[in-house]
Amino acid sequence: MSLKDKISSDLLTAKKEADRSLVAILKLLWSEIGYLAVEKTDDDKGILSMLKKEARKRKDAIVIYEKVGDKNRTDSEKYELKVIKGYLPEEMGEDEIRNEVKKIVKGSDLTGGRLIGEVMKKLGGKADGNLVAKIVEEL
Repeated sequence: MSLKDKISSDLLTAKKEADRSLVAILKLLWSEIGYLAVEKTDDDKGILSMLKKEARKRKDAIVIYEKVGDKNRTDSEKYELKVIKGYLPEEMGEDEIRNEVKKIVKGSDLTGGRLIGEVMKKLGGKADGNLVAKIVEEL
């Protein structure tokens, strides 16, 4: 089942169960998929990219709301992030990423941003870009 079908199915189920919080975030995701459809990038790759972007937004918002002490909004953003992460592939651990970076460094003469780009391409979005950048800088 494609991500688009999965989100559509989950939205329908959430509506039937009258789960307002879940319906709200799934409607937002469905809306974003609609924008991707206009751009002709509503395949799984495009949807994964959008989901990562939405997850990043939630992570940033959580940090901000925690700083100002808004517990309700922090909890809301954490819930939305949890839902979004449910559609993303499981991320690799730091040790796995470090091993992949070492393999790529041995096989090429890339450095800096180009090396990070190559690692991200090789890992297929299963790693956090900030963590990859940190590991590349360490090595």
